Parts: sequence; C-alpha cells; structure tokens
Amino acid sequence: MDSIPVDYQGCELSAVVVHAAGEFVSTVLIERPGGVRRAVGPFRPFDTARAAEQFAIQYGKDELDGRHVPKELQMAAG
Repeated sequence: MDSIPVDYQGCELSAVVVHAAGEFVSTVLIERPGGVRRAVGPFRPFDTARAAEQFAIQYGKDELDGRHVPKELQMAAG
C-alpha cells in the first residue's frame, strides 16, 4: 500500500506499507527539491496499515526537523 504523498517543509513524504506474516511494516520515502530521494526504514511492525503509515510519515517529518541522529553519529558516539 502506498500512501498519498504529504508535503512538508518543501519536501514530499510518502509511506510504503507492506503486509507480511500478519503485520504491517512501513518505509518512508523523502523526496527533496530537485528530485533527490531517500528511503528510511523499514520500521517495526504494526497491527494496522494506517498505524504503520502514520508512523512512517511522522518519522519523515521528525527527520526533516532534525530530531533523529544519523546512525553513523550514533555509532561514533557509542
């Protein structure tokens, strides 16, 4: 299931939700101006497609707001 894209801070966020083994797992696609895309995920499983979609979109917003530390920095700090 692909979600309807959400515009946020000049970027486009789209969630891709997959149903497997009775669970829903999502990935968020972040498209920046100029067409540069990045996928983040997959995330933990959810009971519903809607919950997985909402989590992915919120994660994308948080990522654009700088609320997530890149994995490279987490490993270097740990």
